[in-house]
Amino acid sequence: MLMKQKGIIIKSVDYGESDKIITILNEYGAKIPLMARRAKKVKSGLQAHTQMFVYGLFIYNKWRGMGTLNSVDVINQHYELQLDLYESSYASLCAETIERSMEENEVSKYNYELLHFVLTKISEGTSAQLMSIVVLLKCMAKFGFTASFNRCVITGNDDQSKLMGYSFKFDGAISQEVAYQDPHALKLTNRSLYLLDILQKLPINKMNSLSIHQEILDEMSELIIMLYREYAGIFFKSQKLINQLKRLENDPH
Repeated sequence: MLMKQKGIIIKSVDYGESDKIITILNEYGAKIPLMARRAKKVKSGLQAHTQMFVYGLFIYNKWRGMGTLNSVDVINQHYELQLDLYESSYASLCAETIERSMEENEVSKYNYELLHFVLTKISEGTSAQLMSIVVLLKCMAKFGFTASFNRCVITGNDDQSKLMGYSFKFDGAISQEVAYQDPHALKLTNRSLYLLDILQKLPINKMNSLSIHQEILDEMSELIIMLYREYAGIFFKSQKLINQLKRLENDPH
C-alpha cells in the first residue's frame, strides 16, 4: 500500500553497509519507522533526504511491519542545523525528548506541532538551546514528574524575587530566608526560575520573539537536565554530546 505523509525525521540509524532506518514523526503525530534502502549511497538520491530534521512529504510502501521509503519531496532540509554542532545537538535533544516521551503506537498531534514549532523558530534565529528548554518543560509530565518554579516550597511565599535556587531535598524552588535548610540546593538566579515558570505555562502559539541571556540559558538547562535525571532517571544521548562540546570549549589546550 503506497502512503504519502508529511513528517519530520526524528531518528536515523545506519543499517548495514548501505541502508538506514529512519523514524519520522508524521503530520498526525505518529512515529513511523521506515527502511531507507541504499540511503547511504550518493547515487541513490536519498543520502541528503534522510538526514535528521528533514521536513518533507514522505512516500513509502507499507504492508505489515516496517515500511519501505520510496522517495522524499523535501519542504525544508533545515540545512543550517548541519553547519553548527551546538545548534544541531540542541535540536537533537528536542527530537530525542519528544521521541522518548511517546509510546510505540501513540499518536500525538501536539508533539508534531511542538517539534515543527521549535525547528521553525531555530531556522528563524531563535536559540536552539532555548528551544530545547521549552521541549523539556512541555514533555515533563509524559516522563511522570512535574516541577514548580514560582513559589518557595518551604514557606509557600510566592514572591519570586526572593527565590534563590532549587532544592531536591524539598522538591521545589526555595527562597533566601530558608536556604540554610538545604545547603546542597542548586543555586539559581530568580530570573531563571521566573522564566522557567513562564515558559512552562505559556502555550507555544503565544511564544513570539524569544531572546534570553546565555548565562540564564545555561542555568535553566542545568536545572532541567538535573530534574530529568533525578526524577525520571533519564539520560539523553544528545546532552552527552553537548557536555563534550562544552568541555572542549573550556579546555585551554
